Amino acid sequence: MHGGKFSRRRFLAAAGGLLAAGLAPQPVEFAPPTPTTPNPTTDEPREYFVPLEDYHELPPECYEPNLIRPLEIILHSDDNKRGRDLWVVQITYETLKYLSHSAHFGVDYKQVWQMLPMYQTVVQESHGAKGYNWEAINVEMAGVDFDHQDNYPPENEIRLTVRLISQLMDFYHIPFAHVVGHYERDDRGLKIDPGKKFMADFRKRLKAYRAQLSPTKRWLIDD
Repeated sequence: MHGGKFSRRRFLAAAGGLLAAGLAPQPVEFAPPTPTTPNPTTDEPREYFVPLEDYHELPPECYEPNLIRPLEIILHSDDNKRGRDLWVVQITYETLKYLSHSAHFGVDYKQVWQMLPMYQTVVQESHGAKGYNWEAINVEMAGVDFDHQDNYPPENEIRLTVRLISQLMDFYHIPFAHVVGHYERDDRGLKIDPGKKFMADFRKRLKAYRAQLSPTKRWLIDD
């Protein structure tokens, strides 16, 4: 595969095979390329997954002008090492703004903020996961190194994130195999967020939550 292109079709087929085999998704060897033709406009109405008072749009320099069709959801931690008292979505927002990075959502122990425009079938391209932003919704959880015992996120933060991601999966038709941790989509091997152990626990929580929503989703927990 060295020097070759990893097509979107092969990427989706590989992810589907992992789900059928009951395995957790793994990073692909090469990230698909970012589209070269910007698509900055759409006639679709905006979609808000939070109350309007919790919509806080990041400045334009924090994201790309492209509108992309989301194929997966990437879960991050915001790497705030300054103490649990500052694990709040306002700090997530200000950090992203300062670094000229972005995510579609920030989550803390009490609320969810939407931080980028989203529409019926497309969303704004964020600066969240290098090489994968062309097809990803990025979600930042407040905190750092969730695999460390003292850093495990508050229960309500996990609950809010599970509910949000399940809603996004249904709205944008994103399969369970395409809900991944940032470390699984880092071709450089530099990212560890939100944590391997945490991600395994999170997948169990997500399966159980979705199974409770409808009997038709029982396969998500029975596979």
